[in-house]
Amino acid sequence: MQTLKCLILKERNVGEINKSISVLTAEKGVIDILVRGGQKSVKNSASTQLFTYSSLCVDEKRNSGGQIQYFLNSSELIRSFYNIRLDIKKTALASYFSELLLYSRTEQSGYHDVLRLTLNTLYFLDNSKMDIDLLKCVFELRLPCEIGLRPDLVGCANCYKYEDDRMHFDYISNKLYCDDCYCSDDNSSDTIVDKTLLYIIRFIALSEFEKLFYFKISDRYLKKLTAFTESFVAYIFKNRFTSLDYYKNI
Repeated sequence: MQTLKCLILKERNVGEINKSISVLTAEKGVIDILVRGGQKSVKNSASTQLFTYSSLCVDEKRNSGGQIQYFLNSSELIRSFYNIRLDIKKTALASYFSELLLYSRTEQSGYHDVLRLTLNTLYFLDNSKMDIDLLKCVFELRLPCEIGLRPDLVGCANCYKYEDDRMHFDYISNKLYCDDCYCSDDNSSDTIVDKTLLYIIRFIALSEFEKLFYFKISDRYLKKLTAFTESFVAYIFKNRFTSLDYYKNI
């Protein structure tokens, strides 16, 4: 038996009385936990709801195929992020964050920064302390960075020029190029970034957590940043996220 601090990303019913929850943990990445009687019992209901952060005591067993399965023994609520569930747009955005985490799921250690990023993001979403469209961009760009897919933004991948009035980011190679060095027959994976947009992208990708959520940008650059981060996610994960479509249509 072990105790894990978990963020609940998804709930689904299993049979007539049980439910399964997908959770994000610092120690094991994303795992599934079976909650016996979870559909009807109120014992663990508050601490196993969507978007709650809880301390879960779990039993670990191996099935006949050698796979590890987790079963909830007891739980204690740490934080509920209750205000998110009161706003349909915030709920849709949090669902998008969960979908990104579930799609990129990895059962491994070393997810402390991913959990910290997600909890910080939900905190600002819950407390309305940041423009939620900007918050979305921050999470879209920083999550891949924390799971080993950080873009190469130090300078031009060819000549190492740090910045220029006009530079190119290639989504396929995940690299930055200056105007002189960029050469491609197919421009579909290329986006042009100016100095200001490049500074914003570098700030999100490279800054410390203590600074990450404390900045503002103009509406003009928010539109540019949104186009960049949505394209970045699409190329990195090679998937269309239905929760993003729903969020944008609200």
